[in-house]
Amino acid sequence: MKFLSAIALSIIVAAVIHSSLFAQEGDFIKDEGEVVEGEFLIKKELEITLPSAQRIFNKVPPDEVNKSESEPLQYTFKDYNPELRDIPTRLRVLKLKDAEKTDVSSSYLKLGFGNYFTPLFQLGLNSGADKQSVYGMKIDHLSSKNGPVDKEKSGDSRTSLGLFGKYIGGKASIDGDVGFSRLGYNFYGYEETTPVNQDTIKQNFNDIHLGFNIKNSKADVPFQYRVFGRAHHVSDIFDASEFGFKGGLEGNYHIQETMVAGLSLDYVFGAYKNPESISRSLVRVYPRFVFVKNGFNIDAGFKVLNHNDTLNNENRTRIYPSLSVGYDITDDFTAYGRIDGDVEEFTYRQVVYDNPFVNSNLPMNHTIKNLELTVGLKGKFAGMLAYDAGVRSAFYTNMYFYINDPEAINKFNLIYDEGTTSLFQMFGSLSFVKSKVVGSTLSLRLNAYSTDQVAKAWHKPKLELDYSVWYNLFDKVRLSGDIFVLSGIRALDQRSDLQEPITLDAALDLNLKIDYNLSERYGAFISVNNLLNNNYERFYRYPTRGLLVLVGFSINF
Repeated sequence: MKFLSAIALSIIVAAVIHSSLFAQEGDFIKDEGEVVEGEFLIKKELEITLPSAQRIFNKVPPDEVNKSESEPLQYTFKDYNPELRDIPTRLRVLKLKDAEKTDVSSSYLKLGFGNYFTPLFQLGLNSGADKQSVYGMKIDHLSSKNGPVDKEKSGDSRTSLGLFGKYIGGKASIDGDVGFSRLGYNFYGYEETTPVNQDTIKQNFNDIHLGFNIKNSKADVPFQYRVFGRAHHVSDIFDASEFGFKGGLEGNYHIQETMVAGLSLDYVFGAYKNPESISRSLVRVYPRFVFVKNGFNIDAGFKVLNHNDTLNNENRTRIYPSLSVGYDITDDFTAYGRIDGDVEEFTYRQVVYDNPFVNSNLPMNHTIKNLELTVGLKGKFAGMLAYDAGVRSAFYTNMYFYINDPEAINKFNLIYDEGTTSLFQMFGSLSFVKSKVVGSTLSLRLNAYSTDQVAKAWHKPKLELDYSVWYNLFDKVRLSGDIFVLSGIRALDQRSDLQEPITLDAALDLNLKIDYNLSERYGAFISVNNLLNNNYERFYRYPTRGLLVLVGFSINF
């Protein structure tokens, strides 16, 4: 009842915020709503890059609505193809992401400090706006000396350095980036009565990554292409390390106004060591045709995949059909459906950012998506709201799960369902944006898993809900808030011979933030995270921090 009351209270607060915002701003301008896809970081891009993450925060940060504040709603049929990835772990301080710097000519410095002895440092240096090129760097440090358990024994940190650049030529453009991140954690999910030496529970990850893209600089030519590549090397303080690479090309040729032919080729390689070496490769060829006529948008093709690994001594070729059909019932209302199959890459780097409290010597397998069926409706309403809702059914082999190790309960083993894992999912999103004044997004996912050779879908949530709202007051004050809910997470308590399955308490998180522009160059901010002071668990035996307040200032130069 306490949990339901808290949810009801949060929704009422959100509704009041909405009502006041509508009252203050009046009518919305037509076409300014936007559906924000991938609300739980389940976006699948061809590059398969992972968002940077920290610690055990089990919340997806709100979408960067500022990116689209000044853009009208561009509504065309797009595939809804979420990945089944766990919610990325986050340091609590970062739950409310800062507004993205849209002016590349501006360099900035941001300093902050919060309880749990939490310093924040960000420095961004940019070359300035130029018609042909831009480059820069960013340094980012965030840490908390103390955590929710035994103070320093549950602290964590993240430090990163990144360089980027982009050049736009007459016929092609190239952009690239290189970066380094160091992530620090402690395995603090031990028994309360267990004496622990902090040096024995430390874990650190070093992540080096780089990438590039080459593509057309002109949008009016019939042939469009992109050549890309990304590589990473991740290692921890024990014996685990991974080198990964993904590269390829994709091209689209406009045969005529209503028909496009496309071809995608990509190659994925991974070498994981801990301490045994496991190497895997994946080749994907994806030819397709797109037809747009009489309100129909049809994307038809097939995928040919060859993957092998030294763990299972497997070398197998698979062929999957891929068909997406959308029909514009009206200009603002589209029905769509999709049939698809694929091999979803799964890497140690993904594990590190999903759940840094994993054990050593992990088995690494790609996940086979044997079949996915999706139907839905999407569109806009009254020129101010955009929505996307539907149902999805998918069948997987080698779906991965996290389960506590029976010998070391503060660490997680990685297990796979070698049979068939099925998922039935209902999803929906609703959003609106009015110029640079007000915006809001709501996303909801209801998941029903059925496993074969694994008892339960360990640490997969049944409910994922994320709601965020922001409001700019006189271009001086930016108010923002978000509510996050996760529930239905199952874990296995292996401390006794019974190995008792348990359901973790639902996670309900409420966050508020105020950004104040003192002038064009100077600003101040305050963020209040986990306002309800809940020490909920995303992973069993790992409670999150309670109320955390961070204050600071920023300088643009």
